[in-house]
Amino acid sequence: MSDNLLRIGTSAVLANSTLLNTTSNNIANVNTQGYSRQRTEFDAQTLGLGVGKGTTERLVSEFTSAQLRRDTSKLAFANQYTAEANRIDGLFSNPANSISSAMNDLFQKLQTANNDPSAISTRQLIISSSESLTDRFATLSNLVLDQASYVNQQLDLDLTQTNSLIRNISELNRSIAGFGRGDNNQAPLDLFDRRDEALRQLSEKLDIKVLESDNGEKLVFMATGQSLVVENGEFNILSLNGNPDPNVRNVQLSLSSKPTVIRNLGIEELGGQLGGLLKFRDDLLIPTQMQLGQLALAMTDALNSQNKLGMNANGELGSDLFILPQSSGLAFQGNTGAGSVLVDIEPGLATELPPNDFLLTFTAPDTFTLEATDTSGNVVTGSAITVNGVTFPATLNTDTPGITDFYGLSLQIDGPMNDGDRFVLKPLASAARNINLATNRPEDIALASPIRSVVAQDNLGNAQVDKLVVSDTDPATSVFAAPSTINGAPFQVVHIGGNQFEVRDNANTLLGTTPALPSGQFNNIMAQASLGSYGFDFNITGIPQTGDSFTVEYNTGGFNDNRNGLEIAKLQIAETMRRYAVATPNADNSVSFNEAYGTMVSFVGDKTSQARNSQAAAEALYSQTLQLKESLSGVSLDEEAANLVRFQQSYAASAKIIATSQIIFDTLLQAVR
Repeated sequence: MSDNLLRIGTSAVLANSTLLNTTSNNIANVNTQGYSRQRTEFDAQTLGLGVGKGTTERLVSEFTSAQLRRDTSKLAFANQYTAEANRIDGLFSNPANSISSAMNDLFQKLQTANNDPSAISTRQLIISSSESLTDRFATLSNLVLDQASYVNQQLDLDLTQTNSLIRNISELNRSIAGFGRGDNNQAPLDLFDRRDEALRQLSEKLDIKVLESDNGEKLVFMATGQSLVVENGEFNILSLNGNPDPNVRNVQLSLSSKPTVIRNLGIEELGGQLGGLLKFRDDLLIPTQMQLGQLALAMTDALNSQNKLGMNANGELGSDLFILPQSSGLAFQGNTGAGSVLVDIEPGLATELPPNDFLLTFTAPDTFTLEATDTSGNVVTGSAITVNGVTFPATLNTDTPGITDFYGLSLQIDGPMNDGDRFVLKPLASAARNINLATNRPEDIALASPIRSVVAQDNLGNAQVDKLVVSDTDPATSVFAAPSTINGAPFQVVHIGGNQFEVRDNANTLLGTTPALPSGQFNNIMAQASLGSYGFDFNITGIPQTGDSFTVEYNTGGFNDNRNGLEIAKLQIAETMRRYAVATPNADNSVSFNEAYGTMVSFVGDKTSQARNSQAAAEALYSQTLQLKESLSGVSLDEEAANLVRFQQSYAASAKIIATSQIIFDTLLQAVR
């Protein structure tokens, strides 16, 4: 009997010692990241002879762990996106960075100058305000581009950490598999905890799915099925590559066993912090930068175009106020030709430039296709423009036969090109920071119109020249000649009866005659006389008599004239910017400068607000799942303290059994003496 008691007591002491060790280990690791609460369970020995073998296990739920990894990825995605979006939102919500206030200030200075067009001091204010506007564009653009650089740096860091975690999981798999399977070959529980923690940390970087193999390894896959960690410790790694733009890098998956096998990964396939960064870049950062560049180019080109239609304070034809930047097409790495592409904005056509990048593809032997692309590089349906019969070197723009809309671009293309060679064109990417003033002379502000009309004093009717509008002062395409003349002027316009007018030059040569016009509708006289290419036109109002004449001449000495200045001022509310590369028929596809900027700011604010809402929802879901996991795997000090007291009492009682066995044994010895 004493022998049985000794056996029972000894097994009880050892069992309770193990329970105390397990409880103490739980208490010691209460603050250890990734630690899962452990529990030891025993089986009773047969025939009531004490405690059997005990098994220590982790209290984990694979289902809850999988849920936690999923919610961790979603929260990491939302946190990363929201953090970056908040930075951009802060830039555009700061009044010190407002483009709108700088634009309004410029047009206010124009109105002031129009009130006294002969004053140089008010023209100087326009120069100063223009310089402030370009500085504001450059500042805001640089801040956005700095954010793009930060995204690339963060991608580098996150990818390094991700690959380190993938390798760590692979090594832990090897260690765990090395212990084999079965109760007698169980791996140390801390290895399982370390692997689960590595999996959790990996789920912060990207969305993963985890399966368990027969040998105890955890196989890790991306959400869309691409393998990251496979059996026998094999793993694949992620890398970055910018093709063709090194500043816009994408994540690639390369096989460790076959490094030449590479697969590009999209935002939907990543998730986590990596997906959040790329989503922010493609959905918010790049569109914002392109809209900013579009606004800068459209506004400065419009001001250039209108200023060139006027006469400056020196009595000469106006010139450019701003210098628009040139960019280079980015060749894809797979191109086999040595061709190159330079990208300019065709003067006066920046209004046709949509907020897009472009893909230029060469098809042998002499065909180019230009297509607008979205922020992910996908071609916009219906945007393709094809040009045939191209010989190198070539310039492609609206002057090219067969082209009516080339998105405001002018391309200088040099060969040789091979079939399939492609280039990405990014005229908007850094345009806002590269626009400069073309002049700092207030005299170059062309407030006056370069032409004027004179009504003959001996006219019998009451007709007047109205809406004398200049549309083109380019010497190559109009009658204007630099610096301050008009070929053939002064022009005489004579009413010859029958509602007809004839136009003669300064040598009295007949240039053209209008058809009989409807009474009271004497509009666009030059165009009606087939002289629309002269670069100006006008209407005649009132009732002319036969023989009445009107003179159109260069506006020599007309420094108090503000007609062109008024036209410049109208640009503030004119709808001069293109919304989309391709719009549905009869759709409103144009906006004003302030509307475009307001849309851009609203776009940033709306995206940021959506991100904050998504972040709040992800945090709530993550907290709920974390609480569920902690309820099973987390260490409760109160519960462990109670267990510690219970197991101490049990240990003391087990020791009493051994003591009792000793007493009985001693009693038996004394009885037989």
